[in-house]
Amino acid sequence: MAELHSNIYYKHDNPATMQALDTLFLETRGDEAQIRSIAASLNPQDGEALAQDLIDTVDTPEHDLGAESIRRLAGYSVAHFVHGSAGDEFVEAIVGFLHLLVPGLHVQAWGCGDDDPWEFWFKVEGDEILRQDDEPYSDPEQDEQIRTEIYPWWHADMPEEIKEGFLNDEDAQDE
Repeated sequence: MAELHSNIYYKHDNPATMQALDTLFLETRGDEAQIRSIAASLNPQDGEALAQDLIDTVDTPEHDLGAESIRRLAGYSVAHFVHGSAGDEFVEAIVGFLHLLVPGLHVQAWGCGDDDPWEFWFKVEGDEILRQDDEPYSDPEQDEQIRTEIYPWWHADMPEEIKEGFLNDEDAQDE
C-alpha cells in the first residue's frame, strides 16, 4: 500500500490557539471526545460539530488525525502526517476543518506519494479550498510549468523560509 506524506502548515496570532491545535494533532491519539472538546474550546458555536464531521470523514481518527510530528518554522506549526492511499482526501478535510474552526487562521498543505514523484497542494482562497496536483521530473516543459505556476501560487502567502516541492529540493534534483 502506498504511503502519502504531507505537511499541514497553520499559523494564528494567538499562542494559545496554536498550542491547542498542536495538542489536537499530536496528543489526542484519536480520542474523539478530546478532539471534540478542543475544537469546542476554539470555536464554542461550531467546533464540536466541525470536529465530528472531521472524525466521520477519516477511517481511523487515531491514525488519520494524529500527526507524526509537529515543528515550528517561521511562526507556523508544521504538522507532518503519514496516511494511506486516501491521505490526500484526509488532508483536504483537515485543511477545511481548520479553516472553518479558527477564523483568522492561515492554513495550507503540501503532500506527496512515496512511490512516484507526485505532489498535491491545498490552499484556501476566500472560503474555497483549492487543489493543485503535479508530477515533477516527468517532462522538462512540465517541470517549468510547475515552477512558474503551481509553486508561486502556493508559496505566495508563505514566508521565504518555507519551500515545499520536489523541484525546490536540491538534494532530490541530484538523484
